[in-house]
Amino acid sequence: MKRKLSTVEHMIEGNLTCLVRVDGHLSMHRLRSALERVQRKHPALRALIRQQSDGLYYEADTAGPIPLRSVEIESEEHGASGASNELLFTASHRICDGMSMLILIREVLKSLHSDDALRPYASLTLHDIIRDVRDEDLPRRRRAARILNAVIALIPGSRRPVDNKELYREWGVSLGLSTLLKQRCKLEKVSMHAALLTALDMALLATFGKRAPAWIESPFDGRRDARIPQIKSDMLFFSGGSFRIRTGQGDAGDFWERARAMHKQVRLDIEQELIDIPGKYQFFEMIRTPPEKKMRSIVRLHNFMRGRGHRRVFSFSNFGDIRVLEDNAPFEVKDFRLFVHSFVVRLLGIFAYSLHGQLRFVYFGDEKCLSHVEVDTLQGHFMTVLETCVEQRAEAQEPLDAWEVVVE
Repeated sequence: MKRKLSTVEHMIEGNLTCLVRVDGHLSMHRLRSALERVQRKHPALRALIRQQSDGLYYEADTAGPIPLRSVEIESEEHGASGASNELLFTASHRICDGMSMLILIREVLKSLHSDDALRPYASLTLHDIIRDVRDEDLPRRRRAARILNAVIALIPGSRRPVDNKELYREWGVSLGLSTLLKQRCKLEKVSMHAALLTALDMALLATFGKRAPAWIESPFDGRRDARIPQIKSDMLFFSGGSFRIRTGQGDAGDFWERARAMHKQVRLDIEQELIDIPGKYQFFEMIRTPPEKKMRSIVRLHNFMRGRGHRRVFSFSNFGDIRVLEDNAPFEVKDFRLFVHSFVVRLLGIFAYSLHGQLRFVYFGDEKCLSHVEVDTLQGHFMTVLETCVEQRAEAQEPLDAWEVVVE
């Protein structure tokens, strides 16, 4: 099968990379076998992306074995690393999102010690999700697409390559603070995601004031909902949906009052997004894919606006508790780290996840979006909000149990 990439797939040119540090003996032969089994299951891992005169195309079942390379590493003490292994998983965002990467990691690690079957499935495209959407908003989407296509046609092309300089920052929260925050979220009946969104909203306002981004965009995993039955929980896909929260709306009341309002709003927004996803994807398909030179001009305009302080959207992705090993695995995950690289669009946002009960955060952006000093300030305000919110008195609530922990 051969098909042209959608407009959205053309635009999300970037790589996702996950590092998983594992203690235990790993056989290269077994690792190669595990990759082959996982590749046989997922159609996206068996396809190639080829450039043709009118754009990029997927060619199914044309890829060879997944490249596997072994490099000897040394520990921080400059000695042999012994039984410690660092596995780097890298994939194009055009074939999978962050949750898809966790699926790949989980299946590869399981296949290293288990021969349980992995059931293959047919290729999944946007058209499988769109189907035949004919709702009351269809005429509006068609009009908007015609206007946007006309505007794109007027944009001149550019030969100049896109010049980005990415800034990467990671930090963690102490296990004690992570535990207290999870306990408090349970006590307040608030999801960890809503609490972190509230903290980020307050930190952005404290850092930038009136120049704060207008929206926080947050992806979610659409595989978990039966209303998108085409995307199963163990499938690879490049985008499962996202919602936007307007910043600065809850500027009154204490942190947990704002977090409870955020929790309710997030649930409503996800419900609506699940309904809207087919129509949104249908709209994206109505947009004609610009030629490469014109795409450069569009991206350069987008980057210029962000570089001049027009940070209207700040991304926040929450991976939740990282669990990629089964209880009977003969090895142990010691560390997990996440990297993202965009070849064109300037990124701006934060990843959050929890490993062994400890919260971690990763900032990714471009130096023209936020400077090193601004990232320092944002990180400081964000941590101050988290530290302060667990100290606030929980009125008319039961006392916390020290052992009771909520896992997002």
